Amino acid sequence: MNNLHRRGLAAIATLLVLGITPCQAQHEHSSGEFDVFLSALALKSSNDVKRGEEDSWFNADIVFGLTQHRFRVFGEYFITAEEHDLERFQVGYEFVPETVLWIGRFHQPASAWNTEHHHGRYLQTAITRPSIERWEDEHGVIPQHIVGALFESRQAIGEDGAIQFSTGVGAGPSIGKNQLEPVELLDKTPGRHRLSITARIAYLPEYVGPTSAGLLYGHHQLLVRDAGVAASLQSESANLSIYGAYADWNQDPWRVIAALYHARVEFESPGQRESFVSGYAQVERQLPKRLTAFGRIESSDRMRQSRFVAAFDDRDGDIDLPLRRNALGMRWDYAHRQALSIELSHVVSPTQDSNEVRLQWSAAVP
Repeated sequence: MNNLHRRGLAAIATLLVLGITPCQAQHEHSSGEFDVFLSALALKSSNDVKRGEEDSWFNADIVFGLTQHRFRVFGEYFITAEEHDLERFQVGYEFVPETVLWIGRFHQPASAWNTEHHHGRYLQTAITRPSIERWEDEHGVIPQHIVGALFESRQAIGEDGAIQFSTGVGAGPSIGKNQLEPVELLDKTPGRHRLSITARIAYLPEYVGPTSAGLLYGHHQLLVRDAGVAASLQSESANLSIYGAYADWNQDPWRVIAALYHARVEFESPGQRESFVSGYAQVERQLPKRLTAFGRIESSDRMRQSRFVAAFDDRDGDIDLPLRRNALGMRWDYAHRQALSIELSHVVSPTQDSNEVRLQWSAAVP
């Protein structure tokens, strides 16, 4: 672990010493949280498909936060065998109840999946995340991390419902070799970063309920850092616009989460543009004995022909860009805050198909 990572962990430890203890209220207007999400994964695939970034055999996700009157501090430190990264670090101020302005590095709000599940595998029922929702270092094609300002507000509407609005503005990723490269907090970030604007507006039929539906928007100005990628794109920059809609419906014992994204890419040369569509739907059903069955369908249109999408395929033998995926699985919450999961999937990529089996243990501490 390098010195920057040591400093990051030291900063987290300092925050904990100053008062962030597991779910312990300090006094009426002050509280803290500290959770660790752990997971271990085994993968078997046909065609000898290699393990990708998404399938790290072990990871730990440390989430910490502190509330002091109207001030907020929140962070997330993610660890795998291959990386250690301060994924989020935000300092916020609550102007009125349920209205907060954050400054720092945050997850862009125009994601139906990541806004809910973040990095912790224990938080999601399925083992994999939908391909269109992948993180930047997993060859994701949509920017997910921004450094700047995030505004979040939830206001009551009608007797029980609420409108939730989030928007983020700041420095987004650049395009490196086969992946987007967001601004890092603990490592040096090469290259220049331009403006990213994202927004999400959602309706909640219950103010504190899990069901919601809404619209998503993102606009990202992306500079190309890698000469080879610039040659394949025939451009040194691109403007990526995202228009989406989602629904997350929860009614025990059922849950359905679905999203559809339309992406438009405009390159710097006049008249050079392309677009593609990607979406998914996941259905979950709680069963007796603390079992949950789930199934997910993912599909896309025009991604195979997209130069922009092809720039994120490193052609190293693993599947970086699934165009379609059908997945079935089962999760067993066999102990307090511990679960075992199995997922079977058939994946279609631009270059090959694969049948995959994943087994996962996941947990939350404390």
